[in-house]
Amino acid sequence: MRRHGLNFRKFLLRFTFPFLKRLEPRQASRSLSAIGRWEYRHLASVRLRFDRAVEAGKAHFQTDWDVVETARELAGYHIRFRTRDLLLDGLDDERARSVFEIEGREHLDEALAQRRGVILLSNHYGGNLMQAHWMIREGYPLRMYMERPRRVSRLMSNYFDQDGPLGQKKMFISRKMEPAEAAASVLKASKALRAGMVVMMASDVQWIDSHTAEVEFLGKRFRFSTTWVTLAAMSGAPVVQVFSHLEPDGASRLEFLPALSVPPEALRANPTPWMRLALVEIERRVAASPLNSNDYFFWLSDPDISVSAAALQHVERH
Repeated sequence: MRRHGLNFRKFLLRFTFPFLKRLEPRQASRSLSAIGRWEYRHLASVRLRFDRAVEAGKAHFQTDWDVVETARELAGYHIRFRTRDLLLDGLDDERARSVFEIEGREHLDEALAQRRGVILLSNHYGGNLMQAHWMIREGYPLRMYMERPRRVSRLMSNYFDQDGPLGQKKMFISRKMEPAEAAASVLKASKALRAGMVVMMASDVQWIDSHTAEVEFLGKRFRFSTTWVTLAAMSGAPVVQVFSHLEPDGASRLEFLPALSVPPEALRANPTPWMRLALVEIERRVAASPLNSNDYFFWLSDPDISVSAAALQHVERH
């Protein structure tokens, strides 16, 4: 049933995308959500999975969410999350910028002005690649320290192919890396920071090597990568946490938090307090906006789903 549902979704996306691209960007994003809501109403397997996920989130936060209404709307937002920045593909800067609402840009710019580079601490909340699209258009010296995302706009895909010693192409990492390759990738990210670049990485990536720590998140224990703490402590670069809120009107609201500093002593200390500091900010926003929770509630309701599985391994193409 799940495979049948995914195939039908691909068909709907292929059919509707040419029409959606003719709309104003915010209207297109709102219209895209209708596909997810349709799936929820008409596909029992989808409805069951989303209901269970929202029930798990409701139990954790002890809220009075209406499960059916929240699950239906979450299914709609999920489509927006899955299509990443594709609705912005081919738009000129003026039309693309009309999608974004920016809060706290001064925190990012002030951190960048310190000339030590910036660790932009992302996550899997909301439209979690929209900040990268916006920053590329705005001319920020961005590098993404993560596995290469698929199904992205041509603007972002071309950016990914930039070569050279500090080019984005060589900054991507892989779960199949050998230990020596993983160490080299950290050095590349450190060099990018020394060159004054913004290095974007996520605080909620489940990983399998030795550079991980078990941390409580949403009431359960998960093993997350500690690389961002290590890199911040090594480099002295300020850390700016960012959230990309998908709004009901079709906007993407980017929220940049005030910068924090990770002291060099953190290299020898337990990294979990720093990791919890970042994860708590995610939890607060998920509690306030469950429709932006993406796959988080599925981690609670379905033990087979992790950050890596949801965001990387179960990628749907259209």
